[in-house]
Amino acid sequence: MDPRYTNFHDVASLIFDVCSREDPMVTGRVAVMMDIMWKNRNNMVWNNASESCSILGSQALCVWQNWFKAQINMSHEHIPSMAIRWYPPVEESMKCNVDAGFNTSRGTTNRGWCIRNHFGNFVCGGAAWDFGSLSIIEAEALAIKEAILSVIDLHMEKVIFESDSQSTIQAIHSGIPGLSKFSFIISSIRSLLLNFPNFEVKFVKRQANSVAHALAKAADSWTRRSWFDVTPPCIATLLINDMS
Repeated sequence: MDPRYTNFHDVASLIFDVCSREDPMVTGRVAVMMDIMWKNRNNMVWNNASESCSILGSQALCVWQNWFKAQINMSHEHIPSMAIRWYPPVEESMKCNVDAGFNTSRGTTNRGWCIRNHFGNFVCGGAAWDFGSLSIIEAEALAIKEAILSVIDLHMEKVIFESDSQSTIQAIHSGIPGLSKFSFIISSIRSLLLNFPNFEVKFVKRQANSVAHALAKAADSWTRRSWFDVTPPCIATLLINDMS
């Protein structure tokens, strides 16, 4: 635990300090964890039964991820799908769509990204996966970071990165510091963007990010780190649909 959070004599003071220092994503996860711990305490008092810390942590992460997904779905409910589409970048620019995903059966966190030119043509793409669970926003932030690093390796100069994680994009632009793993990934993304001023990150609706979503979904069907110079079959139709 960070030493700043070890000098509190009551829970209320600790909660207030966390809420004042951390971003809304972290405070939300803390709130969920405390709710799970309170229910576990009550279960011990009334039923003489309790769960281990690892199980409680897994339960809290699951509850948080389900709640977060529900908020995203609600934000899209009243938007006509036909009104949302992918648009190519301006001439002499590239656009890199990015997404993250999870394969719960294999226990992997997946990432995918696709780079297209101003004609909408596929230039290249990538996918990666790791064992273990990250939160949704951590996975989305890591996907953006890896996509940026890949573009730097390709020596591309003017690139727009699009993600359908509004919270992650807002965190990148907010400049609010934090101590969470998510905050550290966001800080490293900001540092990369400072060194490459012609890079830009934007939020895009999920319907306009289907290609990256498909790559993330299929990521763990390939090697742990995959690079594509030709169009993967799983996105061929989606690329055509985006330009129709």
